[in-house]
Amino acid sequence: MKALRIAQVIALVLVAVYVLLFHNANPGTVEMPLFGPMPPSLLVAAVAVVAWLIGWLPGRLRIWRLERKLTATQAERDTLSTDLDRARRSEPSDPIIPDRASGGLRPGDDPTDYL
Repeated sequence: MKALRIAQVIALVLVAVYVLLFHNANPGTVEMPLFGPMPPSLLVAAVAVVAWLIGWLPGRLRIWRLERKLTATQAERDTLSTDLDRARRSEPSDPIIPDRASGGLRPGDDPTDYL
């Protein structure tokens, strides 16, 4: 991740240098319909920022959504784990099926009835 961050900083510095060189080479202004007169370097910088946002925003939104889903899943896992630990610790004193407590025979039941 550190190499990626270094590459991003280098790319940002190169873009800034390019915009400054572009500004020095084109000192005039351009007329934009909604924005009025502006230097071409400002227009190039604005287009670069908008393009970067168009590429960055969908990925960031997906990461944000997945992080929220992961947090919810971890909370559910912790709740289920707590419930499971509690169920393991508390062993019932009575059998789950009370009439099967004596080895499958019901009180007053004769095993020969089933033969």
